[in-house]
Amino acid sequence: MKDKELEDFKKVSQKRNFYTTIDSGRVFLIAIVLPFVISLLFAYIVLAIKRGQGAEGTSAEILKSLESKLWFYVVMTLLNQLLFLLIVVLYNKMCRVKFSATNLHVEKTKPLTAFLSVLAGIVAVFGFLILIDGCFGNLFSKLGIKSNFLTLSHSNGWLFVLDLFLLGVIPPICEEILFRGLIFNGLKERFSPYASIILTSLLFALMHQSLTQFIYPFILGIVLTTIMYKTGNLVYSILVHMFNNITTIVISYLIEKKVISISFKSMPWWMYVLGVVLAGATFALFYLIYRFHLSKVKSVENEKEGEVIQNPFGMNVGKMPLSMFVGILICMAMIVINAI
Repeated sequence: MKDKELEDFKKVSQKRNFYTTIDSGRVFLIAIVLPFVISLLFAYIVLAIKRGQGAEGTSAEILKSLESKLWFYVVMTLLNQLLFLLIVVLYNKMCRVKFSATNLHVEKTKPLTAFLSVLAGIVAVFGFLILIDGCFGNLFSKLGIKSNFLTLSHSNGWLFVLDLFLLGVIPPICEEILFRGLIFNGLKERFSPYASIILTSLLFALMHQSLTQFIYPFILGIVLTTIMYKTGNLVYSILVHMFNNITTIVISYLIEKKVISISFKSMPWWMYVLGVVLAGATFALFYLIYRFHLSKVKSVENEKEGEVIQNPFGMNVGKMPLSMFVGILICMAMIVINAI
């Protein structure tokens, strides 16, 4: 009897190496609400300090002036991204989940697959961006919605280098661990792998809380999540995401400095053809990543002990936890508010 009780105690106290759909729902809702609340709290603390220092004007005017301050921009950007990582770490600690459940395997990374991932991240910018902004840019303009692709402002080289770190390096690591590492792996408990890929990409796009930044993150999310699923290693999706962001920042800087000129308002027909070719090249690179990664491995085992294996193509929205529905509704509300 004592042996059985000891065995039961060990099972209860032992950390699990997988996530559940409930985990995904909870963490997605927390990741939507907590950064907003903390950012709002930080902004009003700074506002109170400014008021105490004799700052004049309305609260909106003071906060607007703060947006142009470099320190405020750096703190707010880091705060939002690092909170994503902190949420995953603390959730793992509280729910006794091993961090290895995120499938972040740096030691198993293959150089050739990593190189192809970097290349895919760079090529994806040109292919998807041309197609999306070329096809939907005019529609957004007619609706009175300003498209903000490639519109980062860099008054000097230091801001450019800073953005490479703040927007090019930090977000891919934090967002991939959150979405592809935790949320995607958790969704696979109740949904098929392919349904989980679509849902994860949808949640990733909704997280940006912008109509103009919905289509591109959704398509990119499908690529990132599929790479993660097929290789079983989060490192590759981080590399694709990272160099995708870095390429966008570099192009934005070159446009601002008038080194190159790109306009999506009146694209000739051959630009659309180029977009299709480059988008196809992205998927070709993804295929090569899949082939080369598995060239020496017969199969990638993503499932872990205790994880439930689903039908590869099954999907039932009724399986989605309430917390995830709430998070989705909040994101949709923010998209509408930001579009007005």
